[in-house]
Amino acid sequence: MRQEINLNEWGRKQHFEYYSKISTPHYCIAFNVDITNLLQFTRKHHISFYYSLIYLCTQSLNEIDEFLLEIEDNGVFRAERRVPCFTDLKKGETSFHMVSLPCEGDIIEFATKAREESANNPLPVNALAGVSEPQIIYSCIPWADITMCSNERDYNDPKLKDDTAPILVWGKYVEREGRYIINMTLDVNHRLIDGYFVGLFVQKLESKLAELE
Repeated sequence: MRQEINLNEWGRKQHFEYYSKISTPHYCIAFNVDITNLLQFTRKHHISFYYSLIYLCTQSLNEIDEFLLEIEDNGVFRAERRVPCFTDLKKGETSFHMVSLPCEGDIIEFATKAREESANNPLPVNALAGVSEPQIIYSCIPWADITMCSNERDYNDPKLKDDTAPILVWGKYVEREGRYIINMTLDVNHRLIDGYFVGLFVQKLESKLAELE
């Protein structure tokens, strides 16, 4: 169930109205994350690093109310959760497919289920339009240490500025002074999300990474 936000009592009303005048109010921020603990954890438990990082990012985003907000007909609604939808590749292929599944259970359970879904129920690239729950879009470019990534937008879509799905992309992790670092980019809608909340996401993610054993 979604909960409608009373705009007249919403502390962000002024910012929402200001950025609503912009045709494409999306922006993208790049930042580094230390994933040393996660790399060790996934090797210890023989699970996918990619799926595991998707799990931690989804858990972190779903803990922040602002990332759960959606826009419809100039109204703002809070969803209960967002579901990860991510690109994946089968061995030997060069064209990706999509995978979508709720972020449920613990990290090992999710990584196991994600591998099964990717192998047995790959979705076409246009399948996300049929996903009923709000989404977080993920992709990875593990062949290069990327520093930034823009995302495609349909500038002819009159509802483009209502698109509130966060987009997370990362590249190849690299070793620096004995630690492993990955660069991430997070694409969000400025009608709902300021840099403060991006920073809050990073803090929550770093905390979950540090707690892995």
